[in-house]
Amino acid sequence: MTRQYATDDPALEVDLVQLLFTDVAGRLKTLEVPADRWAEVRDRGWTLDGSVLLGYGDPEHSDLRLRPDPATFVHRPWTTPAGRTVGLVFCDVLDAAGQPFAADPRAVLRRAVAAAEARGQSPVFGVEAEFYLLRAAAPGTAGEPADGAGYWDLSVDEQADEVCRDIAEALALMGLTVDGHHHEVCPGQRELVFRHGGALETADRLLLLKHTAKVMARRRNLSAVFMPKPLAHLYGNALHVHVSLDGEAGPLFHDAADADGMSELFRHSLAGVLDHAPALTALGNPSVNSYKRLVPASGTPVHASWARHNRSTAFKVAGDTAAPRSLRLELRSPDPSANPHLLFAGVLAAFADGQDRALKLPEACEEPADTLTAADLAARGIAALPTDLPTALRALEEDATVRAALGELAAGAVVRNSRSDWAAWHRVVTPWEIEQYAQTV
Repeated sequence: MTRQYATDDPALEVDLVQLLFTDVAGRLKTLEVPADRWAEVRDRGWTLDGSVLLGYGDPEHSDLRLRPDPATFVHRPWTTPAGRTVGLVFCDVLDAAGQPFAADPRAVLRRAVAAAEARGQSPVFGVEAEFYLLRAAAPGTAGEPADGAGYWDLSVDEQADEVCRDIAEALALMGLTVDGHHHEVCPGQRELVFRHGGALETADRLLLLKHTAKVMARRRNLSAVFMPKPLAHLYGNALHVHVSLDGEAGPLFHDAADADGMSELFRHSLAGVLDHAPALTALGNPSVNSYKRLVPASGTPVHASWARHNRSTAFKVAGDTAAPRSLRLELRSPDPSANPHLLFAGVLAAFADGQDRALKLPEACEEPADTLTAADLAARGIAALPTDLPTALRALEEDATVRAALGELAAGAVVRNSRSDWAAWHRVVTPWEIEQYAQTV
C-alpha cells in the first residue's frame, strides 16, 4: 500500500469520513458521515451535545458545533470489514457563539501554545507510549501476556511482533514517522516511539496511535491495553513525555557553557515543573487505576525530583550536550490514561511560571529517591508525588497556574469526572476484601 496524502477534496477518495474529537478525559469520539456529505460538513460543521465532551449534562453548554480541521485529514490505511474506505479528520469544537469552546482539549492546548509563542518559544513534544499485548483469559481479567519475552528481548514468538509491525506500518501510511518499537520489561509489554513534533500534532497523533494499536491487535486476536496497571503482578504502563522549546535562533534549552548543557531558561522551566508537579500528576495520572502504578519499588517514580542520568526519577534531562536540539525534559511519571492535550498545556504553563518567577532549580538527585530517608528527602527539598487520586485532584484545585491554563470549565470537568470515578470505585467490594475479611472479622 502506498502513502496517501490529503487533497483539496479528500472525500473523493474514500467512502466514509469519521469526524474525530476528544472529550475532557482524553477519549477519542467520532461522528461518521458519508463522503458525499464531506463538503457540507467541512464548511458548516455539525452540532454536538456538550455532555459528550464534558462527561456530564450542562444546559449552559449543550449546543456546541464540530468544525473539521482539514489539515489533519488522513486516509485510514485499513478498510472496514465490508471493504469500505474511511477518512479521518480531527475537529475543533465551537460554542454557541461560534468561538472555540473553552473546555475543548484541543482549544486548551492551542491557547497554551499561543502563550508560549508570544514569548518567542515554540514547543516541541514527543511521547513514548507503553502498552500490553494480551490474549483473552478468564472473565474479569485484562488478559494474559501474548509473549514471555523481557526488556529489549528478541522474541521467537513473532505474533506480538507482527502486531507492532502492523501498527507501525499503518501509522506511517497516515503520516506518522515511527522511529522504532521494542519489547519492554514485562512479558507482553511493548513500547512504540514516533517522531516528535508540535504540541497539538503530537497530542492528536498519540490518540491515533492508541486507536490504531487497538484495531491492529484485535485483527490478530489480541488486545492492546494502555491502562496504567492492567496486571497486578507486573509493571504498569508509562507515557514518557519529552518536551523542549525552540526559538528563532535555535534550541532554547541548550547552553554549551553549562556543565549539564542546560540553559538558564531550561533550569527555570524545570523548576516550574517541579513546583507544579502535584497538579500535573492529576493531569498525567487521572484515573483510579493510575495510583496502582504510582507506588514505591514498582519501577515508577513517586517523588518530585530531577536528574541528568538517573532513570528512576520523575523528571529527567535527556539528550546529548553535543547535539543542542536533542536536549529536552523527559517526564517519566505520566501514564497513557492522560489526556495529552491537557497535560501538555499544564506543562507549558508550569514552564512559563518557572521562567516568570526565575525559580531556582534544586540539585539533581542521581540516586533513586526511594532509597533516601525522610530526613534526606526533606534536606534536599524533595517532596512525594500524590499517592492517590483525591490528593492529586486537590492539588489541581489549589494550583491557580495550571487551572488557569486549562480554564475553569475544563479543570472543573476533570475534577468532577475523576471524583465520580473515585466514588464509584469505593462502592466496589473487591475479591481481596472478601478474602481478607469475610471470615476473619
